Amino acid sequence: MITFLITTSFLIHAVSLFALILLFQRQNNMKQTEKKMRQTAAETEEMMSVFLMELKEENEQLIKQLSKKEPKRKEPVPIPNEAPQDDTVVLPPIVPRAAVAKAYASVKKEPKQPVKERSASERMMELKKQGFSEEEIARELKIGVTEVQLGLKFYRLQ
Repeated sequence: MITFLITTSFLIHAVSLFALILLFQRQNNMKQTEKKMRQTAAETEEMMSVFLMELKEENEQLIKQLSKKEPKRKEPVPIPNEAPQDDTVVLPPIVPRAAVAKAYASVKKEPKQPVKERSASERMMELKKQGFSEEEIARELKIGVTEVQLGLKFYRLQ
Protein backbone atom coordinates (compact mmCIF):
# COMPACT_ATOMS: atom_id res chain seq x y z
CA MET A 1 0.00 0.00 0.00
CA ILE A 2 2.82 2.35 0.83
CA THR A 3 4.42 1.69 -2.57
CA PHE A 4 1.15 2.64 -4.27
CA LEU A 5 0.98 5.94 -2.34
CA ILE A 6 4.63 6.73 -3.07
CA THR A 7 4.13 5.97 -6.79
CA THR A 8 1.01 8.13 -6.89
CA SER A 9 2.87 10.93 -5.12
CA PHE A 10 5.71 10.75 -7.66
CA LEU A 11 3.22 10.89 -10.53
CA ILE A 12 1.45 13.90 -9.05
CA HIS A 13 4.79 15.63 -8.45
CA ALA A 14 5.89 14.89 -12.05
CA VAL A 15 2.63 16.28 -13.50
CA SER A 16 2.84 19.41 -11.34
CA LEU A 17 6.51 19.88 -12.28
CA PHE A 18 5.58 19.56 -15.97
CA ALA A 19 2.76 22.10 -15.51
CA LEU A 20 5.19 24.51 -13.79
CA ILE A 21 7.67 24.16 -16.67
CA LEU A 22 4.91 24.91 -19.23
CA LEU A 23 3.74 27.96 -17.29
CA PHE A 24 7.31 29.24 -16.99
CA GLN A 25 7.82 28.88 -20.76
CA ARG A 26 4.58 30.71 -21.50
CA GLN A 27 5.55 33.50 -19.16
CA ASN A 28 8.94 33.85 -20.89
CA ASN A 29 7.23 33.92 -24.31
CA MET A 30 4.91 36.70 -23.13
CA LYS A 31 7.86 38.69 -21.79
CA GLN A 32 9.74 38.29 -25.07
CA THR A 33 6.67 39.34 -27.07
CA GLU A 34 6.19 42.37 -24.85
CA LYS A 35 9.87 43.28 -25.25
CA LYS A 36 9.60 43.00 -29.07
CA MET A 37 6.50 45.22 -29.07
CA ARG A 38 8.26 47.86 -26.97
CA GLN A 39 11.25 47.74 -29.31
CA THR A 40 8.98 48.07 -32.37
CA ALA A 41 7.16 51.00 -30.79
CA ALA A 42 10.46 52.72 -30.00
CA GLU A 43 11.73 52.18 -33.57
CA THR A 44 8.48 53.54 -35.01
CA GLU A 45 8.65 56.59 -32.78
CA GLU A 46 12.26 57.17 -33.78
CA MET A 47 11.41 56.87 -37.49
CA MET A 48 8.54 59.33 -37.12
CA SER A 49 10.73 61.84 -35.30
CA VAL A 50 13.43 61.56 -38.00
CA PHE A 51 10.76 62.05 -40.68
CA LEU A 52 9.42 65.13 -38.91
CA MET A 53 12.92 66.56 -38.53
CA GLU A 54 13.59 66.10 -42.27
CA LEU A 55 10.25 67.68 -43.08
CA LYS A 56 11.04 70.62 -40.82
CA GLU A 57 14.43 71.11 -42.48
CA GLU A 58 12.88 71.02 -45.94
CA ASN A 59 10.29 73.59 -44.88
CA GLU A 60 12.99 75.87 -43.51
CA GLN A 61 14.96 75.59 -46.77
CA LEU A 62 11.83 76.40 -48.76
CA ILE A 63 11.13 79.44 -46.59
CA LYS A 64 14.72 80.63 -47.07
CA GLN A 65 14.48 80.20 -50.84
CA LEU A 66 11.17 82.03 -50.98
CA SER A 67 12.42 84.87 -48.83
CA LYS A 68 15.55 85.30 -51.00
CA LYS A 69 13.52 85.84 -54.16
CA GLU A 70 12.30 89.33 -54.70
CA PRO A 71 8.57 89.65 -55.02
CA LYS A 72 7.40 90.33 -58.54
CA ARG A 73 6.31 93.86 -59.11
CA LYS A 74 2.78 94.32 -60.20
CA GLU A 75 2.48 95.76 -63.63
CA PRO A 76 -0.14 98.40 -64.21
CA VAL A 77 -3.30 97.21 -65.93
CA PRO A 78 -3.87 99.28 -69.06
CA ILE A 79 -7.05 101.17 -69.55
CA PRO A 80 -9.09 99.70 -72.46
CA ASN A 81 -9.29 103.06 -74.25
CA GLU A 82 -5.53 103.41 -74.39
CA ALA A 83 -3.44 101.63 -77.00
CA PRO A 84 -1.73 98.52 -75.58
CA GLN A 85 1.98 98.70 -75.00
CA ASP A 86 4.39 95.91 -75.87
CA ASP A 87 4.28 93.85 -72.64
CA THR A 88 0.86 94.79 -71.31
CA VAL A 89 -2.15 92.53 -71.49
CA VAL A 90 -5.48 93.99 -72.55
CA LEU A 91 -8.39 92.92 -70.39
CA PRO A 92 -11.80 92.23 -71.91
CA PRO A 93 -14.35 95.01 -71.59
CA ILE A 94 -16.36 95.15 -68.41
CA VAL A 95 -19.95 93.96 -68.89
CA PRO A 96 -22.60 95.70 -66.80
CA ARG A 97 -24.18 93.64 -64.07
CA ALA A 98 -27.68 94.16 -65.37
CA ALA A 99 -26.79 92.62 -68.74
CA VAL A 100 -25.23 89.59 -67.08
CA ALA A 101 -28.22 89.12 -64.77
CA LYS A 102 -30.56 89.35 -67.77
CA ALA A 103 -28.57 86.71 -69.65
CA TYR A 104 -28.63 84.33 -66.69
CA ALA A 105 -32.36 84.90 -66.17
CA SER A 106 -33.10 84.03 -69.79
CA VAL A 107 -31.15 80.79 -69.44
CA LYS A 108 -33.04 79.87 -66.27
CA LYS A 109 -36.43 80.52 -67.89
CA GLU A 110 -35.95 77.90 -70.57
CA PRO A 111 -38.15 75.01 -69.49
CA LYS A 112 -36.46 71.67 -69.22
CA GLN A 113 -38.60 68.67 -69.94
CA PRO A 114 -38.00 66.07 -67.25
CA VAL A 115 -37.26 62.66 -68.71
CA LYS A 116 -39.59 60.14 -67.20
CA GLU A 117 -37.82 56.88 -66.66
CA ARG A 118 -39.89 53.78 -66.55
CA SER A 119 -39.23 51.12 -64.02
CA ALA A 120 -37.67 47.85 -65.12
CA SER A 121 -40.90 45.95 -64.53
CA GLU A 122 -42.83 48.42 -66.73
CA ARG A 123 -40.33 47.91 -69.54
CA MET A 124 -40.64 44.15 -69.05
CA MET A 125 -44.43 44.31 -69.32
CA GLU A 126 -44.22 46.51 -72.42
CA LEU A 127 -41.90 44.04 -74.13
CA LYS A 128 -44.12 41.13 -73.04
CA LYS A 129 -47.16 42.87 -74.60
CA GLN A 130 -45.17 43.26 -77.81
CA GLY A 131 -44.81 39.47 -77.92
CA PHE A 132 -41.26 38.97 -76.68
CA SER A 133 -40.47 35.80 -74.72
CA GLU A 134 -38.91 35.97 -71.25
CA GLU A 135 -35.50 34.99 -72.66
CA GLU A 136 -35.70 37.71 -75.33
CA ILE A 137 -36.73 40.29 -72.71
CA ALA A 138 -33.77 39.26 -70.55
CA ARG A 139 -31.42 39.64 -73.52
CA GLU A 140 -32.93 43.01 -74.45
CA LEU A 141 -32.68 44.44 -70.92
CA LYS A 142 -29.39 42.64 -70.21
CA ILE A 143 -30.63 40.97 -67.05
CA GLY A 144 -31.26 37.39 -65.98
CA VAL A 145 -34.29 35.31 -67.03
CA THR A 146 -35.24 34.69 -63.39
CA GLU A 147 -35.20 38.42 -62.77
CA VAL A 148 -37.56 38.91 -65.73
CA GLN A 149 -39.91 36.23 -64.41
CA LEU A 150 -39.98 37.85 -60.95
CA GLY A 151 -40.47 41.33 -62.41
CA LEU A 152 -43.43 40.18 -64.51
CA LYS A 153 -45.00 38.43 -61.52
CA PHE A 154 -44.63 41.50 -59.30
CA TYR A 155 -46.01 43.81 -61.97
CA ARG A 156 -49.08 41.60 -62.38
CA LEU A 157 -49.66 41.67 -58.60
CA GLN A 158 -49.82 45.48 -58.54
